[in-house]
Amino acid sequence: MLVAAYLVAQARVTRAEVTPVTVTLDLTRYSGVQHLAAGPYAGVSPGRVVVHVGDAVVFVNSDDRHHTATSLGEATSFPQDPRWTDSVLHPSGSIGGGMWSSGDLAPGARSSPIPVTKPGTYLYGCFFDYSAGMRAEIIVEP
Repeated sequence: MLVAAYLVAQARVTRAEVTPVTVTLDLTRYSGVQHLAAGPYAGVSPGRVVVHVGDAVVFVNSDDRHHTATSLGEATSFPQDPRWTDSVLHPSGSIGGGMWSSGDLAPGARSSPIPVTKPGTYLYGCFFDYSAGMRAEIIVEP
């Protein structure tokens, strides 16, 4: 029993030490429109990222303007208007745990690692440039 508890604890430590997956936000550099099943997107690389429960995602703003990576909740396609409030300008939540946001990322800034907690497909976009097509998806596998 003690050995099993130790192995579970070691697995958690090993998983936590995995380097977070990095997603780059840059509407200037990635301005070409790409397509996902959820709809068109631009300004995010990669536009579709596959991660696993226990991983973390870090968003890096390599553009010369402010960006966010903000959850679109339960959406299965990119809505016309995400109806976010200014609250998404503050980092919050986890991917798979309901609403989440990287918060406002100034040029050159990196988000804190956002933990991935539940399998599923999660759409997100930029608070400032959503209408310009800045959006993407995260697929979370077990």
